[in-house]
Amino acid sequence: MRDLSDEKRMDMVFSAEKISAYLGNTEMNIISFGTIDSTNTKARLLLEENPPLPFLVTADEQTAGRGRRGNFFYSPAGGFYYTLVIKADNETDVIAKATIAAAVSLLEAIRETTGIACGIKWVNDLYYNNRKIAGILCEAPRGSDGSLKGIIIGIGVNLANQPFPDELKDKAGSLGLCNADKNLLAAKLTERLLYWCSHIESTELIRFYKEHSILLGKEVSFADESRTVTGTAVDINNAGNLVVRAEKKEYTLSSGEVSLLSW
Repeated sequence: MRDLSDEKRMDMVFSAEKISAYLGNTEMNIISFGTIDSTNTKARLLLEENPPLPFLVTADEQTAGRGRRGNFFYSPAGGFYYTLVIKADNETDVIAKATIAAAVSLLEAIRETTGIACGIKWVNDLYYNNRKIAGILCEAPRGSDGSLKGIIIGIGVNLANQPFPDELKDKAGSLGLCNADKNLLAAKLTERLLYWCSHIESTELIRFYKEHSILLGKEVSFADESRTVTGTAVDINNAGNLVVRAEKKEYTLSSGEVSLLSW
């Protein structure tokens, strides 16, 4: 018979069986790894086999985690690396809307399972104590006929305090949880993702996203061709674009990096 500490240690690593038990009546294929190159990369390979959707891939460590624009995503052991693949029912702004759904779902799941309230930095990051604690990478691969094969929703979360590489130590942070139940968090995240992705056009989704934005009303800067523009983030529209008022006009940003100049 295991003692409580043994049970707790088991909650700190991913288990397909435990996630499935938490999900209850929600049936899907769940694959959990200790270490993998990238959960998104593995999900893309599995999607080529035309499996039933949705399915879930998790890992405790990534050796080749991927961020936006091909950037490396630091993914040490003990983290939360998660990829859910769902059907693509709508081809309009599918990645932008899936990213919004993922941010809202992750915020809700963290709050429900840990009590911690995070904020959303447009377009795909969660922040806690003024530091990035999670990133989202959504992809929508197409088949040879050009049709969408599915939506790949990748999420990485820094759960526990840890040393970061020099290039990240001034901006990366964690939830500060050394004994988090990853499997419960994965299950709650999956539940919220399945809900919001089935309500992707809901005005409630974008309203929630805006309510928890850390950019709106703040001074921000972004690159516009070869120059830097500074202005005030004033809105996030229904397509998920960030609206910045600067230089007596409004810029509508659909992608790119935005810096928050003051907390």
